[in-house]
Amino acid sequence: MKHPLLFFVCILALVSLARQESQAQIIDDLTNRSVTLSPPRSSLAGKQANFTLSGPVIERAYNGVVVQGSTSATSMKGWIRFGVGGAWSDWENLHIVYSATDDAFVAGYRAELYRVDQAFELRFEVDAGATFNIFDAGVFDNREDEDRKTNKDQGPGIAGKKVGHITPPHLITRAEWGASPFIRGNPVPLAPSGYEYLTFHHAAGFRATTIEEGKAQVKAIQDLHQNIRGWSDIGYQFVIDRGGHLYQGRPFLDGSTTLEQVPRLALGAHVGGHNTGNIGVSLLGCYHPPEGPTCEDYITPEAMDTYITLFAFLSERYGVAPELIRGHRDFSPTACPGDNNYPLLSGLRANVTTLLTTGNAAVGQASIAAAADPEGVVHLSWDFQVDLGIVSYRIERTVDGVTTNVFSGTGAEAASFVDAGVSKPGMASYALYAQNASGREQELATMEVTIAQPEDFLITYNFPNPFSGQTTIRYFLKQSGIVKLRVYDVTGRQVRSLVNEYKKKGQWYFAPFDAGRLPGGPYFYRISIDGFAGEIFDKTRTLIVVR
Repeated sequence: MKHPLLFFVCILALVSLARQESQAQIIDDLTNRSVTLSPPRSSLAGKQANFTLSGPVIERAYNGVVVQGSTSATSMKGWIRFGVGGAWSDWENLHIVYSATDDAFVAGYRAELYRVDQAFELRFEVDAGATFNIFDAGVFDNREDEDRKTNKDQGPGIAGKKVGHITPPHLITRAEWGASPFIRGNPVPLAPSGYEYLTFHHAAGFRATTIEEGKAQVKAIQDLHQNIRGWSDIGYQFVIDRGGHLYQGRPFLDGSTTLEQVPRLALGAHVGGHNTGNIGVSLLGCYHPPEGPTCEDYITPEAMDTYITLFAFLSERYGVAPELIRGHRDFSPTACPGDNNYPLLSGLRANVTTLLTTGNAAVGQASIAAAADPEGVVHLSWDFQVDLGIVSYRIERTVDGVTTNVFSGTGAEAASFVDAGVSKPGMASYALYAQNASGREQELATMEVTIAQPEDFLITYNFPNPFSGQTTIRYFLKQSGIVKLRVYDVTGRQVRSLVNEYKKKGQWYFAPFDAGRLPGGPYFYRISIDGFAGEIFDKTRTLIVVR
């Protein structure tokens, strides 16, 4: 590049414009207040470019500074110094945490010295020719952090119920993602007396989809929280990536390695002032479009499934009602969990409530098959491969959003059924639900089938036939018209008029026929259809009444 310094200056000018539109949520969530930095002063020294930015005089006490930015540099260094009595202190190193999947970084400084009425200055050194942007900055005073409490009077904390109907998602443990040890003593119990909330967060960055990406990003967030913000560990109890993989956040208090052991949970640092009894789950990625084009993620189906299952498990085992699922912004002035996620909370609560009813611990395994014949009748058959206490089952049919129960049975025996109740050609779906002795119902199998549209008028043989009580006659109209459907005995005498009205084309119709006290023997049913130009269809079939 011929003029790398000019290139950097242009980039930084663009950054200063973008900064006005950004809410810099990472800064909001990690600091007590944001600060405005001066325009960067740049210089070039050999193969390195240096950028210096000044912060204002901070009137209230602070002991930490956080800066959010991005760079394409493969290596970067950063320093900070403070204005003391009209002079500057020595430069001290910034701690820098990089995202594992993009150019984002967070740099910060923290000390036990609390400064009042002091300004600060930042300096960064990056590779010449690399992009470099600073989005925002903030300061914090961590003396009031709940995370700094001791556990002297907290008690042992409480575990959840060991028995339930929800099986949790697979948990990638701290050992598996390479967590650093908990610092500053021992973890404090999250719930000395009871669990109160389940809180939905997003990471405002640190996007990940695969397990390897997720491990790296959770490790980076722990680095950020421990070594910049000064918390004892990663702030959340759990983290979910965009692939739906679940990661352990804070360590469990009793050495448990799986959620199925229903461990005692540790106090987190995810909602300032509301952490006690509050289980925090963060979604990797950024879901708040006002932050800019790098923050426009939508939750994936895989991640939502994991959220629903995890929250249902936590609700069931730790006693937090689904209506107490919250977003981070419900507790403090933040954009978290982002405008793309927050409206989903009501649906999430509803899905958790449903899962608590159905459970996901299997009551059995089954399969179902369905095929439609040319007359629009669906032939169903099903089988149970595993019976874990099934006492009854039912089959639902859904067509055009209308669901109908078409069959019910007891036990777990293979069976079949003929469904002649579909009125329109098109797609029909069937679902088999099984119920155990405690009344917990679960969907075990589904199947879709397409009912073809006949090319002409059609009247089927009645079903059942022969019959003694009631039977059903089905017919399909290619054209609209006045339908007359009558039943005659062998002498030609009319014994019933089943239909005499105008019907629209393009669907199946059903005409029940109750033989009542008619004598046994053969009868005939005849359908005739009158259109605008006269009779357009006429057909006669035979039925048998048995006594």
